[in-house]
Amino acid sequence: MQVGPKINCTYNKDMPRRSIRPTSHRRGPGRPAGGQSGGSREALLEAAQELMAERGLPRVTVREVAERAGLQPALVNYYFGGKEELLQAVVDRAAGRLLARAAESVDSEGSPQERLRALLRSLVIGMTEEPYAPRLIVEQVLFGREEVVDEFARRFASRQFAILDSVFGEGRAAGEFRDLETHLLAPQMLGAAIFFFLAQPVLRRLFGIEEITPEYASRYADQFADVLLHGICTPREAPE
Repeated sequence: MQVGPKINCTYNKDMPRRSIRPTSHRRGPGRPAGGQSGGSREALLEAAQELMAERGLPRVTVREVAERAGLQPALVNYYFGGKEELLQAVVDRAAGRLLARAAESVDSEGSPQERLRALLRSLVIGMTEEPYAPRLIVEQVLFGREEVVDEFARRFASRQFAILDSVFGEGRAAGEFRDLETHLLAPQMLGAAIFFFLAQPVLRRLFGIEEITPEYASRYADQFADVLLHGICTPREAPE
């Protein structure tokens, strides 16, 4: 019987999905965003994302973001309220995309082991699309204001947990997984994914890894999945 805190969240397979689009090309100063509604707001988000990805740190100024987007700095305050709110909007954007990837990964056919592997791969490989996200999540969420943590937990973390709990519960019911506590497994998986990207400066110095590419992230995800599954799967009976 599983012991642990009761988390009120459910995974709905019909939840809306958001497509992952590659980062747009750089806009030169003075070039306005597209004419559709919300185009300027989206341009500022993309500009902030690009700068964070290029520098590897969310240490960018409002003026730099506005210049990259080809807009006036005052629009950052107009759309977001300030730099901190802009960074939080970038976190929400990245988390929404990762959540959509996770939901899509477990909707595919396959055994609980295959779907758990797909879930882990979606988390790790998805972060190569959002290279600024791991550090931004740590700084803005894990060490952020209480209200920011509450909102992130409600909108994203609880839904990610529900997806994991659904797959893990199916594996336990099928006799494929041991009766482990899912609320302890969730931070282990998240920590392994986030720290992999945060450790990139060390990887560069130790192993010459200049960039965590999707191919390298895929290898990491597969190896971690092998280690994880060997730890949670029920032991098979030895052949007679």
